[in-house]
Amino acid sequence: MANSKYEYVKLYEVEDEVMPPNIIVVRVDGRNFSRFSEAHEFVKPNCKKALELMNECARVVLEHFPDIIFSYGYSDEFSFVFKKETKFYQRRASKILSLIASFFTSVYVTKWKEVFPEKDLSYSPSFRARVILCASVEVLQAYLAWRQNECHLSNQYNTCLWQLIKCGKPEKEAQEMLEVEVCVKYKDDCYPIKRSKRRVTIVHMENIASRRFWNDQLYLLKELGHFSKDVNKTKTEYLKSFQYESRLLLSTWIVIRIDGCHFHRFSEVHKFEKPNDEAALNLMNSCAVGVLEEFNDIVFSYGVSDEYSFVLKKESQLYGRRASEIVSAIVSYFSSMYIMKWKDFFPHKEMMYTPYFDGRAVCYPSSQILRDYLAWRQVDCHINNQYNTCFWMLVKSGRTKSASQTYLKGTQVQDKNELLAQLSGATDYYNKLPPMFRLGSSVYRNKEEKKIVGDKEEGGSIDNICEKVVIEYCNIIEPSFWEAHSATIQING
Repeated sequence: MANSKYEYVKLYEVEDEVMPPNIIVVRVDGRNFSRFSEAHEFVKPNCKKALELMNECARVVLEHFPDIIFSYGYSDEFSFVFKKETKFYQRRASKILSLIASFFTSVYVTKWKEVFPEKDLSYSPSFRARVILCASVEVLQAYLAWRQNECHLSNQYNTCLWQLIKCGKPEKEAQEMLEVEVCVKYKDDCYPIKRSKRRVTIVHMENIASRRFWNDQLYLLKELGHFSKDVNKTKTEYLKSFQYESRLLLSTWIVIRIDGCHFHRFSEVHKFEKPNDEAALNLMNSCAVGVLEEFNDIVFSYGVSDEYSFVLKKESQLYGRRASEIVSAIVSYFSSMYIMKWKDFFPHKEMMYTPYFDGRAVCYPSSQILRDYLAWRQVDCHINNQYNTCFWMLVKSGRTKSASQTYLKGTQVQDKNELLAQLSGATDYYNKLPPMFRLGSSVYRNKEEKKIVGDKEEGGSIDNICEKVVIEYCNIIEPSFWEAHSATIQING
């Protein structure tokens, strides 16, 4: 494939490799799940079916990713522990967390009807993820003890809260009652131990941070090592120091680029039309529209094939500019919409298995460099599409895939255009293809002015300006596009 003058933008991509001997833990938790649980009328304080769905998702994740050897979850959260010597995607934090968040989300949507046959998803659920670096098996032990302790405390609080509400207390008053704490004693380090005034009976599960539980699991011992002592109490501040928190540079444009994972196989299994499947591309575009509608900080996106780049405004403070949360939230929401919208674009085609995506965040310091990045992706779209158009036309003419690759090796743009004209019998064949195939898809908000008829007594009509997310197939390399949309997109050189 030919290179372009925009290739330099790849230098801004930073590898976030987690170095050995750190043990990698990915924690996935629901995004705005309080609202989600209310909208779908989950039983309070604990919805057994909702927990079963989370457990089923975790089970499928462990089956799909053999490098994950243990997981622990409660409520809308799950932590996945990778074996110590894992080389999973070469230990890049952003790729690992985005893949797990995406796959978990896709399974959640796919399995929904099995667990809730009487309920439809009213909107797309999504999850956030972060990487926790455990420098030793003792740190992992402390982390697991912390999460299980959080489970106990959260469940105790929620059980009390909903008992009070069921007894007739307003929710706000019940919350205020439970916020009252008393200091009953102090530890040796002078930290107070606080207990709620109201106590409930808690059913304790196996202590996952105990030596007895851990050291009885031979596979865990082999991959991670053994626990030398029991851990009952841990300092939250100590554990938080191991959380991989990469904050993106201030006053820079943030681009989140997501890619389909193993989508060549996915497209073959689902018999996508080659070289371009219009329905598959429209599904990707529809998901991108949904992402812009969900995240107001995204001002522009560009997509081609199974890839989409989302541009966040320069001053964005989304999730405190924490890369892990931004990447996982966007890739998770996109994955969720892909599953939910599948039938809209493939009404007669069943989804054979769960698709998922990976993602990464890259910062660009100026508008010009950002536009060069987008130009790079559009140039890549053209190069790949022209090659694939030639390749599949050769295959359909009777050549083998191997022979077609050999034939195209070293050919230039003009050579490919002549080949297409020869095989199709039409002059300028490539440029007559649909612009979505040749130029990719640009998704952004466009201001529209609407006329609304007002009260006759007040006289006349009034103007109302609203924003609508639109899809266009246009040249974003030339300055003319950005000049024409400077008021809405505001990515100026």
